[in-house]
Amino acid sequence: MSTNTKKKKQTNVISGTKETAEKAEKAASSPIFSRLAYIYIAVPFLIFVFGWFKLPLALMSAAVIIAGLYFAMIHAPSLDTSLISKQNIPKIICAVIIAIVWVYMSGIGGYAFQNYDHMWRNAILEKLVESDWPVYINETAPFFESPVAMIYYFAFWLPAAWYGKHFGIDSAYGFLFIWAVIGILLIFYMISAFHKKISLPVMIAFIFFSGLDAVGAFIYTNSDTYTWFNTLHLENWAPGFQISSMTTQLFWVFNQAIPAWLITLLLLHLKNSRSLIFIYSFSLLFCTLPAVGLLPFIAYFFIRRCVRLYDKKVPFKKNITVILKDVITFQNVAAGGLIGITSFLFLKSNATSTQGIAYTEIKRFLMPYLMTVFFEFLIYYILIYKKQSKNGLFYVSLATLLIVPLIRVGPHVDFVMRASIPALVVLFVLVMDTLASYLKERNLFFSSALIITLALGGLTAQHEIMRTIVSTTNSANDPAVPLKATEIDLFEDGARGNFFGEYEDSFFFKHIAKK
Repeated sequence: MSTNTKKKKQTNVISGTKETAEKAEKAASSPIFSRLAYIYIAVPFLIFVFGWFKLPLALMSAAVIIAGLYFAMIHAPSLDTSLISKQNIPKIICAVIIAIVWVYMSGIGGYAFQNYDHMWRNAILEKLVESDWPVYINETAPFFESPVAMIYYFAFWLPAAWYGKHFGIDSAYGFLFIWAVIGILLIFYMISAFHKKISLPVMIAFIFFSGLDAVGAFIYTNSDTYTWFNTLHLENWAPGFQISSMTTQLFWVFNQAIPAWLITLLLLHLKNSRSLIFIYSFSLLFCTLPAVGLLPFIAYFFIRRCVRLYDKKVPFKKNITVILKDVITFQNVAAGGLIGITSFLFLKSNATSTQGIAYTEIKRFLMPYLMTVFFEFLIYYILIYKKQSKNGLFYVSLATLLIVPLIRVGPHVDFVMRASIPALVVLFVLVMDTLASYLKERNLFFSSALIITLALGGLTAQHEIMRTIVSTTNSANDPAVPLKATEIDLFEDGARGNFFGEYEDSFFFKHIAKK
């Protein structure tokens, strides 16, 4: 046999091996979980459409959204489904238990201790269950001069509220708990898909992912809030700033955290721009401030896709046509446009939406800002720079986290706490990817440094969890100590401006909403 013939045979064998591997990988991939996640974020908006829109508009809008969902599902990214196998059943069971325990400890559903922020969240659910949709309040109050409507980014509660209307408020709380667990399991799967394996340590790392609040509290406040068994809230150590850990987000603002995490991960998994705007548009009614934090990533994903599609060998006009075809799709333009525009028109009438954007007085808050930047996220970027310096997401997420603390909407620090959520998810993905690489290389210094940093950051979540354990135990021992947060009337509460708005001059309530 000649040398050329041998080489040809060898090439065919290698090519066949590659083709076999590619076929095997393709066979182990499916868009089923991407599609389930699309349905998960679409269902609440469809409930909103039928609950708030006039019937003819509801039917037309639902048809457009369902068609957009159909086309998005056609182009949904295929993810590794080999994760769901008999071999992984023990890990899957553990993942389900972790999700249930985490949601249970958050207070969602009222089965364990609730932080005081839940008093407004409980009131929102109960108002949605007890009232006709749209929720109108015809009486006036000192805060308002005219009758008002409930106007808030309440999409996450709508499935539970719809269920509660049929089966009672207790059932609504139970459904809310289940709905949250489903969301967390989808998030765990999306994270696992990056690593092509079910990694319980990575899921636990997500739960405990945080900046070094314990170190910041120790240095800046000179107090003992950082200690191991302390149950105090650890994250408000820097005056004027707060970037919340993943557990803090779930325990305090689950209605924004779960959809923001899931939508960010879905966008990270996209292979093209065909459903980019469609997926993003749902964030407006779910989590308005995180939606603002997602905008830099939307711009980055679009620009990155344009660069990849651009071919120097073909005419400019042909390149533009290819790029436009990738983004101008039915689901982006028709469905995404409808969702985005109606969400904006609805939320525009909220009383707090008229508050202007301000900027942090950097001279006054320079030291707290610098300490927040370093201890909350910059230390992670320093440790992952070696591996992620050529990744555009590294710079987009870093720039976002540097800028959002400087912007203020309203009198509190809500903007930085919420708008930072998508960038924190991206940072977590980069950190886990880098740590896996360091461990594979047996790079003892950097892998140890990252693990120690993650462990110190985990003290923040540990404080939140410890508070739940202690408070839930105290409630079990003393029936006089309630598990649920204080019950309030949402309209009579002093913060009612956050949840209501005068609607009589609103375009949405004049032309779109039911009377």
